[in-house]
Amino acid sequence: MVESFLIAVDVALAVVIAYNLYWQSQIELQANYAYWQMIWGVVIAVWMATTGIHSMPYIVFLALFVLLNVSAGVGGIGTSRIVGNGFFSRFLSYKHFAGVTLTPIKAPGGRDLVVAIFALEPRRYIRLTFRQPLEQIIVSLQQRLPESVPVTIQKIN
Repeated sequence: MVESFLIAVDVALAVVIAYNLYWQSQIELQANYAYWQMIWGVVIAVWMATTGIHSMPYIVFLALFVLLNVSAGVGGIGTSRIVGNGFFSRFLSYKHFAGVTLTPIKAPGGRDLVVAIFALEPRRYIRLTFRQPLEQIIVSLQQRLPESVPVTIQKIN
């Protein structure tokens, strides 16, 4: 019974990973990788691996779980959707955004970063950090966002 359940979960995880990889392949402007996704995935997988269950479906489940966590750290501006970091509501069409705020910052070490906040209607947002120049991000968003979505440039003094 448990073996059958794990096989069903393995198939479901494989489908989710394939779906993630499809949308991630559409990214044209990649955001910084979100390492916390991978760290939590590895911590949970190590904890699960210490339980002592060594059936093949369980091992496949752990491998797919880690792979899903690794792929959850990838995000960016895609051809038809924003690919956010994390598991839930990661692939959103540009027509769903209420506004975009871009904040260029100077990070320690002299690196220039741009923090992009894509606001959705009821108090939801997706935050991505880019290493690309602000102008490149603006051009990329202008090509994709509907005219009704405002883009705000926020300066930090």
